[in-house]
Amino acid sequence: KLVIKMTFGNELIGILKKELDVIVELKELALEKTDMIINNKIQDLDKTTREEEKLVNSIGLLEKEREELLNTWGVATDTPISIIIEKIPEDNSELINLKDRLTKEMEELSLRNKLNQDLIRENLDWIDFNMNLLTNIHGQAGYGDKKNQSSTSSIFDRKV
Repeated sequence: KLVIKMTFGNELIGILKKELDVIVELKELALEKTDMIINNKIQDLDKTTREEEKLVNSIGLLEKEREELLNTWGVATDTPISIIIEKIPEDNSELINLKDRLTKEMEELSLRNKLNQDLIRENLDWIDFNMNLLTNIHGQAGYGDKKNQSSTSSIFDRKV
């Protein structure tokens, strides 16, 4: 009969591996979102955003699981992973590697999300600019003093 003894380190590794998998999936979605934003694929973007929400929820559940593990072993939930790793008596090289990979993936995900946010903001600014242009063009037609109305149909009101 085989008995597997789960240690704190092994349990933590299991949770962190699952978190890493989800973060990698989130990063892949963020990369796809960049293309969707650039190519104006709104329906695909909406679907991808819903997938992201599911993954973010699963990260939340994994974080709860990690906090429960820490509580069970008498470790404060706000203890940094680097300090936890230092105090683990068994070989902690896998935990160090996981921490480094998680840090790297999170940084890349954060940068990609910022890029996507900037692209969306630029698109919204462009739409706002065009709406203002159209509103100004159409707003000129109507009743009023003919002296103040431009006789040209140019989009740009420019004086030389």
